[in-house]
Formats: sequence, C-alpha cells, structure tokens
Amino acid sequence: MAASGVEVGKLNDAALRRWLRSGLTRDFRDPQFPELRLRATADRTKASVHLVINEADKTVWKKQGVWPSMCIKTFLADLPVMLAKRSAGADVLRGEFATVTDLLLWYGDYLDGNTTLSPSWRDNCRSIMRKQLLPKLGDVALAELSFLVVDSALVKLMLNEGYAPHYIRLSVNVLKRALSLAADFRLLLLNPLMGYRVTMSLTLSPKPDTRLMESDLGPLFVALRDAFMPVAMLFMLMLMFGTRIGETRLARWEHFAGEFWFIPAANAKNRQEHRLPLTPTAKALIQHYLQWQLKNVGKRAFLFAGDVGAISQRTAHYWSETIRFKEFTSHDLRKLCRTIIQDMGVDTMVGERLLNHALPVLLRTYVHSTLDKGMLSALDAYHAHLISLGFSEVAPEIIPRSSAKVGSAQTLGASGWL
Repeated sequence: MAASGVEVGKLNDAALRRWLRSGLTRDFRDPQFPELRLRATADRTKASVHLVINEADKTVWKKQGVWPSMCIKTFLADLPVMLAKRSAGADVLRGEFATVTDLLLWYGDYLDGNTTLSPSWRDNCRSIMRKQLLPKLGDVALAELSFLVVDSALVKLMLNEGYAPHYIRLSVNVLKRALSLAADFRLLLLNPLMGYRVTMSLTLSPKPDTRLMESDLGPLFVALRDAFMPVAMLFMLMLMFGTRIGETRLARWEHFAGEFWFIPAANAKNRQEHRLPLTPTAKALIQHYLQWQLKNVGKRAFLFAGDVGAISQRTAHYWSETIRFKEFTSHDLRKLCRTIIQDMGVDTMVGERLLNHALPVLLRTYVHSTLDKGMLSALDAYHAHLISLGFSEVAPEIIPRSSAKVGSAQTLGASGWL
C-alpha cells in the first residue's frame, strides 16, 4: 500500500472487492494499466473507473463507468483499441451510464430538449419508458443487459401481462433507440442490443388491412351523421382536406379568414405553414358549424375547444374511436383523400401540395406562385365527388338552398345539425 492513499494491485474483480472491504485507501491502480484509476464511493460498495490522460499539458480524469456494473475484464480488453483511437486524434469513448435507469433518464432529457420531434411521439416514448421500461429493466446494469435479459424481463413479461405484440415491439424499439443514440453520441462503449430484433422473441402477426376504401364512404357518412357535432366536424374537415388529426384539432377561427384555411408552421408536422383554398362547400360547412357553436357552446377561439384551449390529442383519438365501423385510424382518412384525388386525375404536384408533403426547396416557390388555382379546382371537384357519394346526408347545409330537396329540414333535424 502506498502512502499516497492509492492501493496497487492486479486489476480484477477479486482484488477490487478486497480493496473496497479494507476501507484503507480511496484509489486503486494496476501498474500494467497506468492510464486507469479507480476511486471508491463513500459507502465503498462501488468504484468509479477513470481514464487519466494528459490534455493540453493538464492531467484530466475521464469517467468511463462504475464497477461492478461495468465488466472490468471486457473494458480492459477494449482499452488498447480506445487508446489507439485517441492517439490518432479520436475522442475517448465514455461509459456514462451504470444502469438502464441512468440511460432512460438521459434519453428523457434528450427528448424534452429536442423540439424537432413531434410532441405526440415524445409523449408516447415517455409513457413507454415510465410504464414498461423503467419498472421492468430499470435496475439492470447496462453491462448485464443482453438479448436474453430483454427477452425474459421485458418481452415475455409483457406477453404474460396481456400486451399486444405490436405494442411490445414499440417498447423494445424505444429502448433500442435510446441505446443507439447514446452510442452515437459516444456515451456508451458499445450497444448491448446491436443486432437484436424483437422477432427473435415473438412472432408478429401481419397487421390487418385497415385501409379505408371509397366503398367505405357510405358507412363512414352514416357514422358521421350520427356523431356529436364537433366529432363529425373534426373528421369531415380531415376527409375534405386530407389534414392530420393534430393540426385539425388545433384549428382556430382566425385561421379561416378570407379564402383560405391557414395552418401555422407550429401546428404542421413538417413545420411548414400551409394554406388550403376554401371551396364553397367548405365555406358553407364552416359557417354552419360556427353558428352551431355560438348557439350551443358559446364563442370560442378554437373550433374544437376543450376546457382550456383546444381538445387534447388523447381526446381527438378517443373521438376517432367513436366513429369507427372497422379498424381504421384517423390517418386513414388522409390517405383516402389522397387516393381519391389521385384517382380523379389531379396533378401529382397539386396532390402533394394539398397534403403539405415536404417539397424540394426549388419547387416551393413554383408551387406557391402557380398552383393555388390548381389546388382550389382539385378540392372543388373532390368535394363535389364526396357529395355525389352521399356526403350531403351528413351535412345538408353544404347543398345550395336552391337545389335542396323538399324535406331537407327534416334531414337536418335528424342529423343533429340544428
């Protein structure tokens, strides 16, 4: 034992346990690995592993991990490669996380700070980490995380608890994404789940075909006709314009000024503002809904007002469930809109612009300057096509009064629109 408070010995698990039990010195080193230094924690149950290197004529301690969570034998085997990379100018890899909990806490902070990711996706990841990954894998040391551990402690356990295989796959993918990102940022020495696929642990049945077809519009119109007014209006707008459920639920009355429906960049998935031409059909529907809201709810800033602000994403998806007559999602309305427009022969560029798909920078100016009229013409023809398929049974007010059939008032009352 040296007077400096550093114990010298052979770097292996047995020697480290004896050193921690002795309680006499704070540091440990092995002459065979002069770049390494271990420092005991206050309770002497663990030791931080540091790489002691010279940077700019200063001695710098870089933490690599915590023993015994990290396998010291594996680390020593990788050490020559790490040092060789450093001598060639690369940064030294660091093992910042001892357990899965450490990793997931870091990943949660990363999600919070990355506003380029959609709020709903971030919320979904946080929910999976909180409900599944932390309770089931949080105490597992990253050095012990393996394919078998994920299979037994996560996949099989979730199956026994009755979770759907596709939800289990999503949970595994959140963990894999956290590990991959930490490795990319050079915060992990290696990714213990590299190459793991959830199909190693369970068989995923093919997803059922949930696509909405044009032939489904009849039952859909029946479901919308019988739905509560705001529910019907939310999904009619999505069907008429191919908008996403997130940007539709956030629509404000001020966004419908003039001849366009304006979707701010903050509400759009691709963070690009979007303008949709309002057809006479759309104007009639929106004006009727405004009158209904003023009469039954009162003046609101949002078309779909919740207790505070707009309805939540959760509420919007719950509304989606209330109109289902088959297993489709709200996004299937958007895909159906695009399919019908394409089948009607609308120019591909116009169709892409209507759905606010990302376009090459050189085309954006061209689209804004020349295709607005094309968008209006396409929407006008599309809305007329919906009416020919029975859309007016849901909202008779979209038919000009001069062409309305006798008895339309009865239809209005039956559908709950007055």
